[in-house]
Order: sequence, then structure tokens, then C-alpha cells
Amino acid sequence: MPARVAVWRRRLPVLSWLPTYSTSDAISDLVAGITVGLTLIPQVIAYSALAGLGPQYGLYSSLMGGLVYCVMGSTRQLCVGPTALVCLLTFTYTQDTNVDMVVLLTFLSGCIELLCGIFQLGFLVDFVTVPVV
Repeated sequence: MPARVAVWRRRLPVLSWLPTYSTSDAISDLVAGITVGLTLIPQVIAYSALAGLGPQYGLYSSLMGGLVYCVMGSTRQLCVGPTALVCLLTFTYTQDTNVDMVVLLTFLSGCIELLCGIFQLGFLVDFVTVPVV
């Protein structure tokens, strides 16, 4: 049984730190989250315009990335959010299509990343040049 628990803790790091999470950590994380959230709002609205979408799509995408990383992330010193390059690539491939295609592109990208994580294919990033990463 302990081997199964270790596997789950490795896959979902929130299971490791949540039992020892203190009130002072929660207050610090709340202040940091509000600060990052307020900084992120104008940024994601601009990024959604770069992608050719309405502002609500930028706000939703930034929220979901943070929530998923909160459960599955492995480090506390990382801020997760959209980037300008991804927004421009999204616009390039979906400019003449419906918003549903953007949702499909995002969903399939997430599925590919999830599968790469499940099959531990992170070593493939070593073959990508540093400026791209």
C-alpha cells in the first residue's frame, strides 16, 4: 500500500504538501495570488486580442492554467500563464474559423501535454533549442 501512496504523491504533489499546509502559508499565498491575479488581468485581455478572441477567453484560460498547476505542479516558485507567442500561433491557425476551433486546439494541446506527462516524455525537451523553450 505505501508504494501506491508514493506514486500518487509523485503524480499529484498537492497530496504531499497539503497535510502540512499552515495558516501563515495560506495568507502568504493569498496575497501572492491576488497580486499575480491583478497583474494578469490586463495582460490576458491583451493576449486574447492578439489571439483574435474576446477578453473572456483570455480570462478563462489564465484561470484554468493556474488551477490545474495548483494541483499538479511540483514547485512553489513558478507563475503559470499564457504567453504572447502562443496567442499569435493560435491566431495564425484559427483566424478564419469559429471560436470552437480555438477550444478544440486548446483541448488537444492539453491532452498531448497530459499524455507526455503520463508517459514521462520530458526528456524530449532536451532536443529542442534553448530559445524555443
